[in-house]
Amino acid sequence: TATDLVIVEPKLDKRNSYYKTLKKETDFREYNDLDGNGLARWAVDYTKEQGGSIDASDARRLVDRVGPSQQLLAAELGKLLTYDPHISRQSIELLVEPTPQSTVFELLDAAFAGKTARAIELYREQRALKVEPQAIIAMLAWQLHILAVVASGSSRTADDIARVAKLNPYVVRKSQGLLRGITLERIKDMVSSLLALDRMLKSAAINADEAVQLYLLKLAI
Repeated sequence: TATDLVIVEPKLDKRNSYYKTLKKETDFREYNDLDGNGLARWAVDYTKEQGGSIDASDARRLVDRVGPSQQLLAAELGKLLTYDPHISRQSIELLVEPTPQSTVFELLDAAFAGKTARAIELYREQRALKVEPQAIIAMLAWQLHILAVVASGSSRTADDIARVAKLNPYVVRKSQGLLRGITLERIKDMVSSLLALDRMLKSAAINADEAVQLYLLKLAI
């Protein structure tokens, strides 16, 4: 009989004796979080093992909608395979709801790129799904926090930032792409404006939808 021991260690120090003993005395295997490309490759391989197929670009599209959770990704693949073993972009968009975090990322991406109509469309989609303005503000704050962390570590690699900040490498790499030359000072201004908006919504009788949409429009300026 064999005993498998799973150790969850967010930050494993490879210099200490604990790590060295595991490495020397056991059949030690290390499983790190996958980045976006790794998740997409895993999705392609997993789908093939289940008797289906998905191409690399559609796998990446699925990862963008689902986010970095491998468990959630496996569940969505199971649903898609039941619908059609040959997973396509069309079936992904039909059956897989984007996570709120991935939607907010796309919303910011559209705003930063000056695609204000698309940013407002994404906001209204979230409202149609009964996501309250305050919840959207909270998700925007979460994403801006990550952007600030990534911008602060611009001289580091994505893996270094992920390890120090305890973020998924996939999230860090996506955020690096979103920055596109946006400075840390600009991010600080965005955070300050969002904080002012949050305080105003809690202290004054204003239209929350109009206020949040105005904030999104200002991001494009």
